[in-house]
Amino acid sequence: MPNIFAEKSDQTWVEGSDCLNRGQINTAANRIYYAVFQAVKGFAIQTKQMSMEDNSNVHRQVLQIVSSQGARRGLWRRQLGDLFGLRVIADYKMETVSKIELEQLLVDADTIRKHYISAAGGSGTGAKS
Repeated sequence: MPNIFAEKSDQTWVEGSDCLNRGQINTAANRIYYAVFQAVKGFAIQTKQMSMEDNSNVHRQVLQIVSSQGARRGLWRRQLGDLFGLRVIADYKMETVSKIELEQLLVDADTIRKHYISAAGGSGTGAKS
């Protein structure tokens, strides 16, 4: 069964990449974080670690799932935590997200996203980063 959020994650990733290319850094940080979040949540739903109805502490749950999976779990947990931090700045703080900090997280963010889409047994539309 494919990751139920694979296509949504692909679409959100493209939106984030487009925003980054246009200099809309805060919006890019939000969309890029959520593209990864959607991929992990789809995996978690399929593996029954979460349900579609879960809406309490879902960001913490996603971070816990990433920190418990695979050989690179420590790095991925830190990277996703950093990306989450940028999303919080983008959405709730007066300052603007650092473009350099966001760009430094892109490769790992897309790797995490694609891993959880694949691990759930299916791919999305194959959106390019």
